[in-house]
Amino acid sequence: MTPLAISPPRSTPEPDISSIPQDAATIPTSAVPQALTVCIYVNKQANLGPYLDRKKVQQLPEHFGPERPSAVLQQAVQACIDCALQQKAVFSLIKQGYGGEMVSVSASFEGKQHLLSLLVVNSIGYVLRFLKKLCRNLLCDNFFSNQPFQQYSTVPEGPEVYENRRMEAGRQLDQL
Repeated sequence: MTPLAISPPRSTPEPDISSIPQDAATIPTSAVPQALTVCIYVNKQANLGPYLDRKKVQQLPEHFGPERPSAVLQQAVQACIDCALQQKAVFSLIKQGYGGEMVSVSASFEGKQHLLSLLVVNSIGYVLRFLKKLCRNLLCDNFFSNQPFQQYSTVPEGPEVYENRRMEAGRQLDQL
């Protein structure tokens, strides 16, 4: 049996590299965790339809975020509820999430506080699709965007279009 060769101890120590500055070029990008964030802009000049109060909308921030997608989604949906002419009507248009981690939005009506859970999401696309569907239900297209809005008044829609949308919203309110 041959004995294992044991190497003699090194006589020169390893160089100390702790004092060498490291810049982004020497750190692999995979080593720096990047949190996914989203920023949703509010169009305060949008046609708000029959559900949202323009005075309350004017008090909203210019945007929500940049933050995690689930935080921005919660803030934007809560803003719609908070700006509602009737919170019950807006609250009923929001789709509840099930399973997984949740964030909550709340509304006060009929003398009670009501909670609704939204699924925590990590997808910017999901946030945009959810808000687009919500705005379509609220009859206030172009209320949210992932791009800043120009600060000029939009061309108002004709009286026939507005009246049709108002009547449809009234029928939906009557069904509540």
